[in-house]
Amino acid sequence: MAVEIEPTLFDDRFLDKHAGAIISDLTVALVELVANAWDAYATRVEIQWPDGTRDRPFSIRDNGKGLTREQFAQRWRTLNYNRVAAEGEFSLPPPEIGGSRPRRPYGRNGQGRLAGFAFSDPYDVITRAAGEEVAFRVKRTSGALPFDWHETSHRAANGHGLEIRATHATRTRTSAAAVREILGTRFLTDPDFTVVVDDVAVTFDDIPDGFLRESFVEVPDYGQVRIVMIDAQRADRTTRQHGIAWHVNNRLVGECKWLGSDYTRILDGRTSEAKRFTFIVTADFLAAADAVLSDWTGFQSTNQVWQQTQALVQDRIREEIFAHGAQRRSETKETVRGRLSNTIRHAPPLARERWHEFVDAVVDTCPGITAEQIEQVAGILANLEVTSSRYGLIDKLHCLKPNELDQLDAILGDWSVATAKVALDEIQNRLKLIEELHEKLRDERADEVRELQPLIERSLWVFGPEFESIEFTSNRGMSEVIRKLLGIHARGSLNRPDFVILEDGSVGLFARPKYGDGYEVEGVEHLVIVELKRPGIAISMDQKNQAWKYVTELLDQSLIEESTRVTCFVMGSKLAPRERVREEGSTRIVPLAYDTFIRRAEARMLNLYARLKDAPFLSDQGIDVEQFSRSPAARGLDLQSV
Repeated sequence: MAVEIEPTLFDDRFLDKHAGAIISDLTVALVELVANAWDAYATRVEIQWPDGTRDRPFSIRDNGKGLTREQFAQRWRTLNYNRVAAEGEFSLPPPEIGGSRPRRPYGRNGQGRLAGFAFSDPYDVITRAAGEEVAFRVKRTSGALPFDWHETSHRAANGHGLEIRATHATRTRTSAAAVREILGTRFLTDPDFTVVVDDVAVTFDDIPDGFLRESFVEVPDYGQVRIVMIDAQRADRTTRQHGIAWHVNNRLVGECKWLGSDYTRILDGRTSEAKRFTFIVTADFLAAADAVLSDWTGFQSTNQVWQQTQALVQDRIREEIFAHGAQRRSETKETVRGRLSNTIRHAPPLARERWHEFVDAVVDTCPGITAEQIEQVAGILANLEVTSSRYGLIDKLHCLKPNELDQLDAILGDWSVATAKVALDEIQNRLKLIEELHEKLRDERADEVRELQPLIERSLWVFGPEFESIEFTSNRGMSEVIRKLLGIHARGSLNRPDFVILEDGSVGLFARPKYGDGYEVEGVEHLVIVELKRPGIAISMDQKNQAWKYVTELLDQSLIEESTRVTCFVMGSKLAPRERVREEGSTRIVPLAYDTFIRRAEARMLNLYARLKDAPFLSDQGIDVEQFSRSPAARGLDLQSV
């Protein structure tokens, strides 16, 4: 008898959490809808902004490529629609402007199509493409689907484009002029893209004086560059509507975005600025210098005029961003100094001077740090300046023998105190960790979830230098997928939901993100799966096959890609005979005995444990180094075969 599979159910709150600000913030929703028109290769977008009356609901209409009935049904039905996989990296122009270069779309996951709910529920979609016009009504639901739609009309029609129209008036205090201001700070980078609000085109005149700043750069022997800085006043969700737009002869060259060299020379990791500022750079002389590629997708990288111009413009933009935040930085400094004045006033004059220099340096060089974070760091330094145990250091030097003083002098000649402390702290932490591995991995009573898996998460460096990155973090979302695959609802799911509990062990998934050209996360670069088996269970082919199932399920769920490097470590107290590493494509499955893992940890630490047995931190922890060195030899897989 076949078992009837019940459909997936959605709570009424699902759509609000899935779409977030896209359906709750009118500004975000409006920007998403205009971005969708850009992605559809529209050259003109017309917005009717509600005035509070019944006769004037919100609508947005573009002359982009539109959607056929089949395209609409497929894209609106797919949650987390993968635009790049389905349509490619670029958006091609409609046939009548086929000579134009492709656009790189803003959208990636299809959430922008839900922005209509910010203005009305339900809302209507009227789309023209392939000789027909089809109208749909989209409405939020509950239960089997978070939203649904039905076709309301269909007729033959020429042209192409799409309109989203609210079915009832939206209550909003935002005026049409304010809407033009919002869009002007984001969509004036391409002269071939026009946005109209209530029959008035969005121009630079719509940007308030405080949001726009103009400057000029002289390029010796070639001409003058005009730079317009537009400040959106708040950081958007991504950098996609921001960056540097280069105009030559009133035409956009390439795309408006931040390049890798821009991050290096301008932003220094200031991600909030990258999501807030747009710079429009006009340099018409670059056309005469043959610096523009023939298809206008960019500049000749070896062209000397372009190289000189780009460097000068990047330096000026960096200065503009720095100058723009001068008032804010001054206020931040005064706030931090005021809150910590009672602490730092007890420090000696020289210490106070050092502390004030520190506050200035941090605020000026790290603008992305909040005032609260600076206060925390400055507060620690203020306390150190007040309570620094200078006489304790003199006492320690007095107790040193002459040859030890010579050794200390040699150390300080090769190392700064700060770098030596960093290195020694890391050695200390790892040696303590090795002791924990000795204790826990041989203890049959150890709890896999609360003790072993977190211990392995701190020990990824043992597997090899490629696992040293601090970006490897446990991935709760992937763990949930594996838990559902296995049909498990065990005790560990509540204690540590980022680890999966099995009948014979546990599984942890640790992911390192992949970054795109815009320094934003674009998936998973390397995934490490660690399956720990309880003592007494030999690791065999069955256990390795189980790891393959995990990888297959994550691929099916689109949580990883075929190119994602996946390393699976199946660990236990012993291995079945002749078990070896198995590789297929970018996936590698490694069986590993606990003793081998411990010995590898010792080897990676250059066997320093025994050589540093007199270190105070070891004796203070009550660690018996002699007993440690007598630990049984490794069994199972040899290090050379892993």
